[in-house]
Amino acid sequence: MNRVSAIAFMLVMSVAGVWAAGRPNFLILLGDDISSTSIGCYGAENPHTSPNIDRLAEEGIRFTNLFVAQAVCAPTRAELYTGLYPHRNGCMQNHKATNKGTLSVVQRLEKLGYRVGLTGKTHFKPRSVYPFEMIKGFPSNCNLREKPDADWSGVEEFITRDPDQPFCLVICSIHAHAPWDSGDPSRWELDELKLPPHMVDTPETRHYFREHLAEVRLFDDQVGKARSMLSKLGLDGSTALIVLDENGTGMPGGKWTNYDWGVRSAGVIKWPGRNKPLVSDALIQYCDVLPTLIDAAGGGVPAELDGKSFLPLIKGHTMSHREKAFFVYNSGPEGPEFASRAVTDGRFKLMWNFTPENLFAVRVINGFDYGYEDKKDPNRHVRMLYLSWLEKAKSDPEAGQWIQRYRKHPEFQLFDLKKDPWELNNLAESPEYADQLEELKSSILQWMEQQGDKVASSGE
Repeated sequence: MNRVSAIAFMLVMSVAGVWAAGRPNFLILLGDDISSTSIGCYGAENPHTSPNIDRLAEEGIRFTNLFVAQAVCAPTRAELYTGLYPHRNGCMQNHKATNKGTLSVVQRLEKLGYRVGLTGKTHFKPRSVYPFEMIKGFPSNCNLREKPDADWSGVEEFITRDPDQPFCLVICSIHAHAPWDSGDPSRWELDELKLPPHMVDTPETRHYFREHLAEVRLFDDQVGKARSMLSKLGLDGSTALIVLDENGTGMPGGKWTNYDWGVRSAGVIKWPGRNKPLVSDALIQYCDVLPTLIDAAGGGVPAELDGKSFLPLIKGHTMSHREKAFFVYNSGPEGPEFASRAVTDGRFKLMWNFTPENLFAVRVINGFDYGYEDKKDPNRHVRMLYLSWLEKAKSDPEAGQWIQRYRKHPEFQLFDLKKDPWELNNLAESPEYADQLEELKSSILQWMEQQGDKVASSGE
């Protein structure tokens, strides 16, 4: 045997040895615009939203401090798939491309012998960075009205194609992205709904929030179907089932912001070989998922990734992970120039807004505040919701205050998440919390320097 053949044989035997050791398959179900507060096991005040996810949490691992770095669809997915924060993968605005030459979960796991596929919503580019095997069956257009049902046949074919090769499949749901017009809203009575405290209570708010919950339930149904399929195929004992809700709800104060309703994510995992349930408050970010998959697949986690494996936490070797989680928002094409960075240590959260003099606006919500005309969808659901807030504010000063909370942000916003989980009481001006503000501000500056993020120079 010549030297090249010997090396090739050793590589094959190395991979085969890892397979024999029982490397898990990975099945990731990714929701769309679902804040964790709408999921039962995360304390949802409205019932019936997530029986399947709740059951999974009772049996597996539920993370209470899992965050996306940027609460917008494209940056969230780029972070998840590349293991890099937005400024280092290049996708730090919605619809922006990831840097060419970046390696994603596809190349990382294929190198370790996995088949890597995706079905449903993509919202990433370029294709060279994300060369998933595309599986037909799940709808990909999240903006459709009356969203079609999913066909699971392609998913089943993919995961059973070769029992000797491990797989990673990402099922990307379009629930509960707006427009909210799918599912069965009759489970909830309008007058009994519990609304998030920062939302203006109008008939339109209640109507669309109930429709949103109906789509959350549709995503939960997909989680249940995935579990049933794995069980039917005898793969439940060898497959890591990972359920994520993406970034927050596409309503004011959620998606497109650094508020917790936008960046805090649900994360529930059923891991092969771990039979003891766990509720973990360790700080984890989406960029940590890929390193965990690489680690579990038997690979070495590349040093250039921002994420780090939390497999030791899954195995019970540690109870902690990160000291801090970081966040970024850049308006880009979504509205007027607005830049914000934020950090949490798990207790306190600092939002540093570098353009406090500017209006905060998202074109699909309140674009008319700066003259944007939505010719594509003038009756967009979230727009109708927000317009009802403006109408109520004409006679209700409290409604006007909630609108201002959304439209105008001071330079610093400091919150005690333990006492104030909805971030309603800004402590930034309180001398009692000056040390926390300065320490977290310093952390943001250090992180931005490490990330090559230059916006701080205009915010000082």
